[in-house]
This record gives sequence, C-alpha cells and structure tokens, in this order.
Amino acid sequence: MPHHRLRAGRASAALVLVIAFGTACGPAEKAETTSKKTSVPAKGSATSPAAAASNGVEKLRAADILSRARKATAAAKSLRMRGNVEDGGEKYALDFRYSGKTKLTGWFQQGNQRVEITRIGKDIYLKGNDAFWKSIGGKGAVQVFSGKHLKTTTRSADFKDIAVFTDRTGIFNEAVKSVDTWKKGETGTVGTTPALSLTGAANEKIQVATKGEPYVLLLDGGPGNRIEYLAYGEPVDVKRPPAGSVVDENAFG
Repeated sequence: MPHHRLRAGRASAALVLVIAFGTACGPAEKAETTSKKTSVPAKGSATSPAAAASNGVEKLRAADILSRARKATAAAKSLRMRGNVEDGGEKYALDFRYSGKTKLTGWFQQGNQRVEITRIGKDIYLKGNDAFWKSIGGKGAVQVFSGKHLKTTTRSADFKDIAVFTDRTGIFNEAVKSVDTWKKGETGTVGTTPALSLTGAANEKIQVATKGEPYVLLLDGGPGNRIEYLAYGEPVDVKRPPAGSVVDENAFG
C-alpha cells in the first residue's frame, strides 16, 4: 500500500461555525415571536409542547437561562443537530445525530466536499467523497480511500478539526463563548415549541424551550447561519462500518 500522510489541513470547520455565529452582522431585527420567522421542525422534542409544563426559564436572568439550557442539552440521551453556516463566501452544511456523549452518525459538507462521520467511543470513522480525499491527500488519497472508511480516533492530531464535531457540547460551548454578553429576549415559538430567545450584541440568538426541559432549540447567527437542535430523545442507531471497508490510520505511521 502506498505511504500517505493525511492531514485535515483546511481551516477548522468547527471554528468557522463559531466565527460565523459570533461575528454575525447586519441590521438588528426584532426577536421573532411567531413560528413564521423561527420555523424549525420540533419533531422529537422530549415532550409535547402543548402538554408539557412551563419550566420557569422566563423568570430567570439570561446567565441562568443559558446555564440551565446548557445542562439540559448536555444531559439529553440523544438529539439531532443540523444546519448551514456561511463565512467568507464559503458555505457549509451539517447534519449529525448524537446518542449519549460518545456516539454519533452524520455528515459535513463544504462545497463539493462531503464526509460522513461515525463515532463510537474514541473511534472515529470517516468516509469522504473523492473531492474530500483529494483536498487533504491528493490523488493518492483518492486511490486509497475512495469508497472506504478511514478509522482514526478522537486523539488524532491530523483529524482533530473534524473530531470536534463529534463532541456535541464542545461546539455549543465554543459558539456561546464567542459572544461577550447574552441578554434576555422575547418569547415566541420554534416550530410548535414555546421558546425564549437570548440575544447577543450583533443579534445572534439562542432559542431555549420554555416548556418541558429547557433544551436549546436553535442557534441563529444571522442570514445563512442557523443550527437547529431537534429530535431530542429519539433513538439513534450508530453502527461500525463493515470491517472490509475500513482502513486504519495507524497503517500509515
């Protein structure tokens, strides 16, 4: 087998997500109060919004709301995170489903480059399209990895930027830190779920459920920058890829 040293040498996609969220700009908009402007499917929310009791976050300070939302979202048994991010003319899309804290299945895409990601424990499997492999390893990488899964780990220095996506709390924490001060916004709905917004100076928004668990429902960094949190509690089936399709990163030294 040819010797290749792969490296995800492009700018951290997770970092791009944080930058796009934290530096959103443009004219301030009134916090959305109807489902028309914040329409996000709420399928899979932990409880029926109509039946769930108020969780009381409307009465709290912004910092306390954020703290409760962070804890509730981190404690969820499963969830889905999907959305789109735009930064410097580059567009990114992602769709991940998390089971517990160490299992994930989903994909990330930048332009014509797409990579499917599976995590089980510390093991991470990457299945990229040819455009992805070519961008980080040239034609040689395409020859070796086309149609295959590269097995790496959460500790790999070469793929640490991609591994960030497998930590569902890490992305949220970094995005939140990118905004200096959060203020309490208005109430409304996200999909059919009653919600309260926290707003940043450049009109960044975090939508938090006000009924049932105070889950994060939406990160909104402005046009082209929206990350939805949904499908809380829905089962997620995460399986290792077939052994015959796996190439171990350790084989390349």
